[in-house]
Amino acid sequence: MTYEVHTIKSPEELSLCPAFSVDQFNWGGHYRPVTSGRLGFLMDTGLLLEMECQESDPCRTYFHDNDPVYLDSAMEAFFCFAPLEKEPCYLNFEMNANGAMLACYGRTRQDRAPLSAICREPLVCRAQADEHAWSIRLTLPLPMLRTVYPELVLDIGSIFTCNFYKIKESEGRTHFASFAPIQAPEPNFHLPEYFAQAQIVS
Repeated sequence: MTYEVHTIKSPEELSLCPAFSVDQFNWGGHYRPVTSGRLGFLMDTGLLLEMECQESDPCRTYFHDNDPVYLDSAMEAFFCFAPLEKEPCYLNFEMNANGAMLACYGRTRQDRAPLSAICREPLVCRAQADEHAWSIRLTLPLPMLRTVYPELVLDIGSIFTCNFYKIKESEGRTHFASFAPIQAPEPNFHLPEYFAQAQIVS
């Protein structure tokens, strides 16, 4: 599975990028909100992600960055920009309908460190909700990505890996969905071996 990340000249062109669906309910469950997204590459700027969930009245009890938003209704994006390493470092961005975001990096589920304030400052996360759906838009600037991957160069032809998720771990409407399928006995999104390949194209 390869997702093509189209190069765009402005944020307004993100709507022209191919959509992906977060529709792999790897661990069953009856509550399955329709979730989709688009990822684009702003040349010399960074990545721009938009995700939308057809979900009314999403659970959103957390308001602060680095709160455990996965207990709320959350959409998530995980990225690995060094997929050929034996134990690659990857980034996780988890967001609720209030725009609160948990952002960490590390090599395993247990080995996670929150992004420092300096790293987080350039991040732009916006959330919007109406009666029937909610969405997030996240900007990942190249300078921020290079704080974790100092040698990172993103350009047309660049390849990285990623996965996108829809989750609620707490009671009531509990669900776990992914873009790329995950073969694990229990819910676990922290498995970079199941990330999908993404390639930047013109």
